[in-house]
Amino acid sequence: MTQSQENVDLDRNDVFSSAELRALTRRSSGMALRRSSVHGLLYAGIVTGGLAVGTWWAIGLSWVLAATVFASLHNLLHCASHGTFMNTHRGNRIAGQVAGTFILVNSAAYRVFHMHHHRNTHTAEDPEPDGIITTVREYVVAMINMDYFIGFLRISLASLRHRYPYFVTTDRARSAIRRDTWILLLWMVTAAVLTVLWPMVMLTVYIVPACIAWVLNNFSIMPEHYYAERTDNPWRNTNSVYTDSKWFCFLNWNTNYHAEHHLYPGIPAWNLHEVSERVRGHLAFTESSYLRFHARLLGDVISGRAKEQDQAFVLQEGRATSFIYPLRKAE
Repeated sequence: MTQSQENVDLDRNDVFSSAELRALTRRSSGMALRRSSVHGLLYAGIVTGGLAVGTWWAIGLSWVLAATVFASLHNLLHCASHGTFMNTHRGNRIAGQVAGTFILVNSAAYRVFHMHHHRNTHTAEDPEPDGIITTVREYVVAMINMDYFIGFLRISLASLRHRYPYFVTTDRARSAIRRDTWILLLWMVTAAVLTVLWPMVMLTVYIVPACIAWVLNNFSIMPEHYYAERTDNPWRNTNSVYTDSKWFCFLNWNTNYHAEHHLYPGIPAWNLHEVSERVRGHLAFTESSYLRFHARLLGDVISGRAKEQDQAFVLQEGRATSFIYPLRKAE
């Protein structure tokens, strides 16, 4: 983990001129569709190859390779939730619904959750759970992250009884969550029927890659705020990972530039590398690779340093520690 010694209280409005920001925030449906098409073709080629060869090793390899592509759907949902993926509101809504449905996350619920996170990053109102991982078991549980999956599925089902977590505050958001819940349930029934009819095909094309992708996605999400400061200062509360893998950046929609994204959430993912050139030296926390982050975290756990960190850690009053939020009846 690298900590910058430069001024981290720089005003983000002073970094770019108005003309530069207009250029950087320009959406491009063409760019989004071209990149998504490459992802789709790559995924189709991998799973088709696995099924065509038909041996256990080919199918197993196709599961892992397909999962690396499938994991990008969470980041596509993220971009669409910010309205930066397509040119239009409707385009972003549909893109988010498609991505969210395949990864079994309610798109509308995620959008409300994530916008609340951006407005309240590392404050008591932040809906992203906080805490310190102190054991290997806790690390494994965090990587599998069923808490996230169950939490959002619970929000979806509860919406049909008009019950919502604290960050869902408008009738428009509630209506959108219920709509996306029905879409999600329709897909789950469809996937179940297809699995009964063609089990091996569905296992290879969808189910196993989706399960592996869930863990891979958490591998890249965990560093985003873990070692950053608990403050509302965007220069200090988010971490970027400057991986050398251009392939990873392409597949994951530049999610590694996470501090840059929090500073300028209206800039499309494919322009974040340009933002990084201006702000990188002012960020308080950066990492050089995902492997180094996870090696550091596990090193802290095994050495006992994590328990010392946990003893010194003070959870903000009211801050979430789980995705299983209290639900309340909509008024």
